[in-house]
Amino acid sequence: MGIRFVQRDDYDRVIQLNTYCFPWLNDFREKARDFLERYIPQDAILGYYDESNVLSAMLFIIPFEIYIYESIFNMGGIASVASMPEGRHGGRVAELLRASLRIMKEKGQTVSMLGPFSYEFYRKYGWELGFDRMNYTIPTENLDGFSKKVGIVRPFKDEDLDILNNIYTEYAKRHNCCAVRNKMLWTEFVLQDPYGRNHPRYTYLWFNDRGEPRGYIIYYIKDNRMTITEMIYLDQEAKEGLLWFLFAHQAQIREVYWSTSPDERLYLDFPNPRIKMELSPWMMFRVVDVKEALSNRKYHEDISLHFSISISDPNADWNNKSFLVFIKDGNIEVKDSEDGELSCTIQTFSQIFTGYVTPKEAFIRKKLLGDARAVEKMERIFKKSYTFNNNPF
Repeated sequence: MGIRFVQRDDYDRVIQLNTYCFPWLNDFREKARDFLERYIPQDAILGYYDESNVLSAMLFIIPFEIYIYESIFNMGGIASVASMPEGRHGGRVAELLRASLRIMKEKGQTVSMLGPFSYEFYRKYGWELGFDRMNYTIPTENLDGFSKKVGIVRPFKDEDLDILNNIYTEYAKRHNCCAVRNKMLWTEFVLQDPYGRNHPRYTYLWFNDRGEPRGYIIYYIKDNRMTITEMIYLDQEAKEGLLWFLFAHQAQIREVYWSTSPDERLYLDFPNPRIKMELSPWMMFRVVDVKEALSNRKYHEDISLHFSISISDPNADWNNKSFLVFIKDGNIEVKDSEDGELSCTIQTFSQIFTGYVTPKEAFIRKKLLGDARAVEKMERIFKKSYTFNNNPF
């Protein structure tokens, strides 16, 4: 009885829990087992064992690296949170989530993300809404304004992976929380779906007239719709070249669907901007270790200031205190403090940390309390940023 890491001899039970709680996985049971063995590290499945020593609840802590203000952070991705019905509402998942925080701290995973079934539930344990997505549905007739071919588009080849990654990385560093991608992430999770849930994915690169790669698109076509799984362009010319590529499919599809970062204000490029756009809340984010997270990121060399802040985090006592933050010439020192000029919950601090919410926005909403002058100091450090992560887990 108790919480411990799940070993391979219990993987059948892991599959049973997963398919019970996530019924869509029943269509991919064999692939789910293969996924488990190939991609999930041995020390990534945290299990709650009942009095009969049977695995009755679990969660995955999947290791990632992500960019925040161009610095690389170790991130624990919480996934496959599952409990059999006979053990629900008994506090087992709550215990697992609290234990996961201690484990992530020990592993140096200073931040965490998850895709919630309920924002209210995970908010109780310190995670908070940290991402939005803009979902576009574009009828093909709205692409008529892009009938002029721009640049060169050609299919992706295996030897192009470095080109693809260079374009992505430049984009990712502009958006907090994008994953750092290695070869496995690219080939197994981006260029194709590990469960094979959709039709084959196609990838094309875009080059300008000087032969410089400046964009790419990954998509699949099903039921007269092109679904873009990722489209990245580094300048306006690349955007127009890829929009022409969409136009070239007019005889094949009725519409294009693209779910992307909210800063992609695509409608501004259309002669007729009346396309369907839906802004939707998405994943949650949490700072696991405040002191280490503050110490890990880069700061501009022209910044020299100090402020103190009290964080309320009842699920992680190492955060549940006041901190004194000194930044001089871009270097930071974080110390414990007796009190703070400002105060907020770990949820609000997590939103501020990534730039999803600015200190002023939190102050106006009375989520950040205290001295307005200290808020101004925080504004210099935590700039507005569009958070994005296109590697769900």
